[in-house]
Amino acid sequence: MVRILFVTHNFKGGGIQKITLDTARYHAQQGNDVTLLALEEGLDFQLDFPCTYHVLPIKEFLFKHPFIGLYFLFYKIFLRKIFPQSEHLWAGAVYKKIFMAYQKTQQPFDAIFVNGARSMNRLHSLNLSQVVYSLHLPHVLAKKNNLYYNFLFKKLFLNKKIFTVSDFIKDPILNKSVQLSIPLKCLETIYNPCDKKALLEKSKDEINFDGKFILAVGRLSHQKRFDVLIDAYHLADIDLPLIILGEGNQRKMLEKKIEQLNLNQKVLLKGFDNNPFKWMNRCEFFVLSSDLEGFVLVINEALACGVPVIATDCGPITEILTGELQQGIVPKQDPIALANKIKQFVHTPIYPSENIIDKLSFSHITNLQLKLALQ
Repeated sequence: MVRILFVTHNFKGGGIQKITLDTARYHAQQGNDVTLLALEEGLDFQLDFPCTYHVLPIKEFLFKHPFIGLYFLFYKIFLRKIFPQSEHLWAGAVYKKIFMAYQKTQQPFDAIFVNGARSMNRLHSLNLSQVVYSLHLPHVLAKKNNLYYNFLFKKLFLNKKIFTVSDFIKDPILNKSVQLSIPLKCLETIYNPCDKKALLEKSKDEINFDGKFILAVGRLSHQKRFDVLIDAYHLADIDLPLIILGEGNQRKMLEKKIEQLNLNQKVLLKGFDNNPFKWMNRCEFFVLSSDLEGFVLVINEALACGVPVIATDCGPITEILTGELQQGIVPKQDPIALANKIKQFVHTPIYPSENIIDKLSFSHITNLQLKLALQ
C-alpha cells in the first residue's frame, strides 16, 4: 500500500479537479491510501471512493501567527498585483510553513502530487523528494523572455520534478530551462489517463432529452470560447440542437447571446453534470471551441465513447486527433471555419477507431506518475 497525497487549489468543477479525483479514485480502488488536500474551499464533486479530504488550514495558522498573517494580506492585496506573474515569490514561504504544519498532523506520505500552476506557485518551496508537480496548461513564464521573467522562471522551476500532460506544454519549459542553464530533476510528458471501461459503463445512464443533438462540455469561461461556438452554430443554420454542459462565470453572457440570436429553443445550457459520458454516448458529434488547452481529456473521453470530434487547434490537439481524425481540426477563434465543419459533420462525420485511447489506461499512466514520485 502506498500513501498518496493529491493537492490542488480547490475541488470545484474543472478539468484539473476532475482528473485529480479520477486518478485518486483509481489509486483507492487499487488499495492505496489516498488523501485529498485543497488549498482553498470548494467541493463540487461527490467523493464516491475511500479517501480523506482536507482543506489546508490557512486561516487557523495565520490566526496563530499574526505577523505572518499581515504579510499574507500584504502579498495578496499588493505584491502579486504590482509584480506580474510573481505569486510564487511571495506565497512560497508562507504556504510552505502552513503545509509543513499540516504534514506534521498526518502519517508520512510516500508520494505527493501538486496539480496545476496555481498549486505549484504556492507550494513550489517544498523541498521534499516525493513531491511531483504537474502542469495542465502552457506556463506563461516559459514564453516570456527578459531578465525579470527569466528570474521568476528560475525561482519556480529550479530542481523540480515535473510532468506535463502534453508535449505542447513541456517543450517550451524544456527549451527555456536549457537556454537559461536551469537544472530540473525531471521533466516528462505523462498524458492524462482515461478509464474507458468505467466511462462506457457510466455512458449507459439515461439523459433528460429526446432526439438527436450536438454536444459541448466545459466550464463556462472565456478560455472555452462557447461564444464562438454559439456564433458558429448560428452561422451553420442546422436543425440539430446544441447542448452545452457546464457552469461558470460566463453563463449570463452566453444566455444573453443565445437570446439575441433567437436560439433559445436550439442552444441549451444544461449546467454541470458529473456524468457527461451519457450525453457523449448519445450525441451526433462533439465540439471543442477552446482558445487554449493543455491536454483536453474531454476529447479522449468523447473518442472513447465512439463519438466524432470537431476541435479548434488550441494546443495539443494534433497529439490526440491523429490520422483521419485530424480532418476535424479547425482554426481557433474562427466561427466561419467552425460553422463549415459543423455543417460537414452533420452529413459526413468521422468516427474514431475502437482502440484510439488504449495507451491512456489508468494502470499505465498511474505507474508512470508513481515511478516519478518514488525515484
